[in-house]
Amino acid sequence: MQEHTSGNFELPRRSWSRILWVGIAAFALLLAGTYFVSAFLLNAYLHSEAFRVFLNRKTSDFFHANGEYMPVQWSGFSFYSDGYQARGEAGSPFSELRAEQIRAEFYPRGIFHRAWQINDLQIQRLKIGFGRVSAGAVAAPEVAPFPSAVETKQNSWVPNRLEIRHAQIQQTDLSWSFPNGDGGVREMRVTLEPEGTALRASGVGGEWFQAGFPVLKIDHVKIRYQHPDLFITDSLFKLGDSENIGFSGQACLDRGGILDLRPVFNGISITPFLPEDWRARLHGNAAGEATVNGRLGDPDSIRVTGKLSLTSCQLEALPILDKIASFTRTEQFRRIALQKATADFSWMKSKCDVSNLVLESQGLIRVEGGFVVEQGGINGLFMVGVMPACLRWLPGSQERVFTQERAGFVWTPVRVSGPVGAMHEDLSPRLVAAAKEQIINNVEGNVEKGVQSAFDLLSPLVR
Repeated sequence: MQEHTSGNFELPRRSWSRILWVGIAAFALLLAGTYFVSAFLLNAYLHSEAFRVFLNRKTSDFFHANGEYMPVQWSGFSFYSDGYQARGEAGSPFSELRAEQIRAEFYPRGIFHRAWQINDLQIQRLKIGFGRVSAGAVAAPEVAPFPSAVETKQNSWVPNRLEIRHAQIQQTDLSWSFPNGDGGVREMRVTLEPEGTALRASGVGGEWFQAGFPVLKIDHVKIRYQHPDLFITDSLFKLGDSENIGFSGQACLDRGGILDLRPVFNGISITPFLPEDWRARLHGNAAGEATVNGRLGDPDSIRVTGKLSLTSCQLEALPILDKIASFTRTEQFRRIALQKATADFSWMKSKCDVSNLVLESQGLIRVEGGFVVEQGGINGLFMVGVMPACLRWLPGSQERVFTQERAGFVWTPVRVSGPVGAMHEDLSPRLVAAAKEQIINNVEGNVEKGVQSAFDLLSPLVR
């Protein structure tokens, strides 16, 4: 006889399996329902005026500006607007900004950490005009350096941050205005990526231009910004295939915009940088390095110091060289090829100070010294050395003028002063006086004839 235990009930194995599958199906339906409801609610919010107001506020807060997006179009979670336009407010480093053809893809998974996540933001064209919008020093907006984590104070299921992981601008145009002329950057392609609380930016292509300087082609620019400091980690600008300028350094965008840059230049033709009346007289390619210090908001505070060397350098059509050529009867002085040309320089405001200048044409002439150019005038003191053979036609020149011997040259001090375009030097009068005195001393008998001979010799040289 089979016994049954009273009160015990055991479901068949098939019943447990059926319940398990029903539970899994129900859970899956719940997840799917939650997803679709959440997606519907998110889409509804993204398409709402409230979200456009949120974007306007967060973008404007970041730029410290008063701006607004043009009408927004949505396709699923894909965002498109014809543009965003803003005007800088007090404390903004720019006066106006315009972004055109903005595209972005929002990733719903960002809601799990309460963020509107954008992995890729595309802007076809960005225009920024820099300039003060109020009195006072230029200052950076006191907000996060990049809207990778822009927060909102609303308390709801709606994400309270905006995260941008990557942004690309196909064409960036920047413009600025200084008292000495306008400048800017045009058609540079820029990529932006957050790095913690910092922003990394890289740019390629396009041009840099500034009034009074030749246009530079942009090879690349790499920048890192962490409020309030902007670091130029690497950059290269080109004038030609072998002419380039690189920059590194940093700028602090508050406390008056402190600037500390280190340009390095190589093979740059100096002709475009010279005053008009010097472009036919001095030719060469410059190489060297410099430091630039000052304040962004005060061009008069900018100070540039550095070292310069010239290659393929030629001097010609200089009045002092023409006179030396006439005195020495050496035509090589009229057009001199320099094997060495180096100097230290310092420039601030309208004053340029050149020191430790060395110019040498082997076997002909060497010049050492320095000069100051200020307010269109020059004042300089040089030691000029020439080969003794060059003075054989100049009576008294070695006895009374070129009296020092060193490194194979005979030397004399020469002072240069006056307007840059019409300089005066004290060498010619001293050579004339020395020649007259020597000839007079050497004349025996007919002094008057000797004086007349000296006058006949020297008069063509001093006309």
